[in-house]
Amino acid sequence: GSCHGNSGPGSSLNLQTTDMNALYNNLIGVSPANPAAGSAGYKIVDPGHPHNSFILKKLAFTEWDDAYSLEVPEGNSMPDGEPHLSKENVELIRQWVIQGAPQNGNVVDTDVIDDYYNNNGMARIARPAAPDPAEGFQVHLGPFFLDPGEEAEYYKKHRLYNESDKKISKMVDYINDESHHLLLFEFTNGSQSQEPDGLRPVTVQNAFQDAEYVVGWVDTDSIILPEGTAYYFPEEAVLDLNLHLRNYAFNGDSVLPAEAYINFYYADESQPLQQMYSDLLIYSPFSLVIPNDGNEHVFIEHIYDGSSTDTMNVWMLSTHTHKYGTDFDIYKRQPGGGQGEQLYDGFFDTEYEFPQGYYDWEHPAKRYFEPLEPIELKYGIIQEAKFQINDPDETANIIFFGLTTDDEMMLTFIQYTLESEAVSGVGINDDKLSDEEMLAAYPNPFSDEVSIVFNVKDAVEMRLEVFNTLGQSVKVLYDGTNIPGGGMTTFKPVGNLDPSGIYMVRMTTPDQVFSTRIIKSK
Repeated sequence: GSCHGNSGPGSSLNLQTTDMNALYNNLIGVSPANPAAGSAGYKIVDPGHPHNSFILKKLAFTEWDDAYSLEVPEGNSMPDGEPHLSKENVELIRQWVIQGAPQNGNVVDTDVIDDYYNNNGMARIARPAAPDPAEGFQVHLGPFFLDPGEEAEYYKKHRLYNESDKKISKMVDYINDESHHLLLFEFTNGSQSQEPDGLRPVTVQNAFQDAEYVVGWVDTDSIILPEGTAYYFPEEAVLDLNLHLRNYAFNGDSVLPAEAYINFYYADESQPLQQMYSDLLIYSPFSLVIPNDGNEHVFIEHIYDGSSTDTMNVWMLSTHTHKYGTDFDIYKRQPGGGQGEQLYDGFFDTEYEFPQGYYDWEHPAKRYFEPLEPIELKYGIIQEAKFQINDPDETANIIFFGLTTDDEMMLTFIQYTLESEAVSGVGINDDKLSDEEMLAAYPNPFSDEVSIVFNVKDAVEMRLEVFNTLGQSVKVLYDGTNIPGGGMTTFKPVGNLDPSGIYMVRMTTPDQVFSTRIIKSK
C-alpha cells in the first residue's frame, strides 16, 4: 500500500487527495512529523530553500546529489523499499522549490532538465567543504539551468536561521567560470517581506532594491577583512543573493548548471570589532548615454555629503562597467570640488600590483588600503569612467544603462569603517587563498596560438588546464610544482575542439582556483 495514502498515512502526511489546496497546504511551510527533522528546523517544503526542504532529503540519492543525505534518525529514503525516482523527477521538484514552490503556473522548463541529464549537460562546480559549524557556515544558491547562449540574472533571498548576531571576518565564494558576478546583500527593516521566495529575475525596475550591499565577486576568491573589523549580521538575518551569468556554449544541448557557494567564517569576538560597511556608488542610470560614434566618452560624478562631519576609513575600492568601458579612475575630492589625490587607477591589474596598460572590464582592479584611507564625507570622492564603442557588429546608435552585457553600467564598490580609531590593513593577504597573483592570456582573442602567463608567489602544486564550453578538459598545460614567480606556456587548439571557439583556462593550487576566458577568433 501507499506510504502516504488515506489510510494511516506515513509521517501523518496525506498526499492522496483530490483537494489541491489541502495537498499544497500539507506541504508548504509544514514541519515534518519526524522528530529529528522537526528539531533541525526543516519544513516539508521550504519555498526557495531546497536544503531546508525535507522532501528533497527523503527523495535524494547519492548519484543525483550527495548534499542531501539523510541522518539515521531521519528515517529511510523515499519511496521506501522501492527504486528511487529518476534524477530528472527529483530535479523537477528541486527546481520547483528553488522557484519558490508556487501553487499554480509553470515555472520549470522540463526540456532543459531532460537535456541536462540525458544529453550534454555541462559539469557542475565541485561542492566545497563547508566550514566547521563552530567556525562558520555555508550558503548555496542553485543549481538552475541555462540553455546555450542564454544569459540570466537573478535575486534569491536566503534566510540564515541564525539565533544570535553573527560577526563575519572572512568569506570565500565559489562560482561558475561563466559568471559575470555574484553580489551579496542583506535585507534591513523587514524589507524581505516585500519580496517573494525563490528566484526573482533582475530587471531595471527591481535592480536597486531595498537591501544593503555587503560584498561582491567576479571570480572564485576570498575576502579577508583587516584584523579588528567584521561584517555584522543580526539575529534571523535574511540575505539576498544576486547571480549574473551567461552560458557561452553554442551547442544545442550544452546546458549550464548555474550555482554559487559562499563559506562564511566567524570573527574572533574576544577582541573589540569595528563594523565594516559596504556601498555601491552607481552613476545615474538615466545619464549614462554612450553614442556609437567611435569616440571615447567621459562620465564624471562627484559623491559627497556637504553636511556630514563623519570620516570613512576606506579599506577597498573596485569598479564595474560592461564591455565598452575603457578606463575607470577614482580621486579624492578637494574642499573646492576639484580633483585631488588619485585613489584608484583602472589600468592596474586585478590584484593592483602593476599598471598593465588597459582597463580589464571583466576582471577590474581591486585596491586594498593598508592602513585604511581616511576620507572626510563632506568632501568625498570623484569617480570618472570612459567608454568607447569600436565594435563593427554593434548596430545600436546609442548604448544605455542596462543589466545585460549588451548594455552598459558604471559603478564603484567601496568598503569602509566609520570608527574614529584607525584600523591597520594587516591581515588582508594573510590567507593562502590570497597568494594567487595573476593568470593572463594574450593576445585575446587569438587567431592561432595564445600565450598563458601564470604567476604564483610560492612553490606549490599547480595544475593549468584548458576546458571547452561543455566543461570537458581539452588540454593540460602544466601539472606539477610551480616555480616561485610563475611562468608562461602556450595553447594552440588542434582541430575543432569547440565550435564556439571559447575556452576556459583554469589554474588550480591546493587552496584556490582561478580562471580566465580565452576566445579563438573565426
